Amino acid sequence: MQYLGGKAGPGARIAQLCSERLGPDALFVDMFCGSLNVVRHIQTPRRLAVDACGPLITMWRAALRGWVPPTEVSREEYERVKATQDPHDPLTAFVLFGCSFGGKWCGGYAKNRPTQRYAEHASHQVVAKAKDCIGTVLERDSFHGKFPGCWGAGTVLYCDPPYEGTTGYKALPTFDSGKFWLWATAHARRGVHVFVSEYSAPDGWKLVDEQVATQAGRLTPGKAKEKRVDRLFYRGPQ
Repeated sequence: MQYLGGKAGPGARIAQLCSERLGPDALFVDMFCGSLNVVRHIQTPRRLAVDACGPLITMWRAALRGWVPPTEVSREEYERVKATQDPHDPLTAFVLFGCSFGGKWCGGYAKNRPTQRYAEHASHQVVAKAKDCIGTVLERDSFHGKFPGCWGAGTVLYCDPPYEGTTGYKALPTFDSGKFWLWATAHARRGVHVFVSEYSAPDGWKLVDEQVATQAGRLTPGKAKEKRVDRLFYRGPQ
């Protein structure tokens, strides 16, 4: 499914690195879970996926219960869902992410092309990811709704926040990167293994992986497409 900033490419690699810190029966938490591109590759019975976007969690909960999204979405249906934005309807996130230009929330109707049928592709992706995530607990919450210490030592926490200095998400309020890093550091100091995807990190965080990626959708509007280095940072128990 199209999703702005989703980890469709590096998701498996990130999951592999996170899994190296997972002990027997340890909890894995995917904060900012988005399109589930990381948690779907984690092999542990205790998985928690969290996102602040209510309609997105509604969609994933429905998919895990067996809901199958439509394979065709007309422009008229897109505009209807956009106007309504019912947070309790799984179709809301499916249409406004999966059928929007660039995977941006309400980014405009993505018209099918000869080589790309957006709703059909998104539907198949949602069904496949839901199958991979059976048993995962889904929760709507923002990162600051989870106070440090609520997850025990040994927990592996992966975060893919909106990158600092890039286009934000229309579905959510402005993101506070400074507050996020304080929160993530506090978790690490309490015994949690914390991984964060970002372009850069404060002092005290270790760079464990980096990949060159084109992230035109995450850049400030008006800027040309350019290659950026997407990095994975780690900080854990001292």
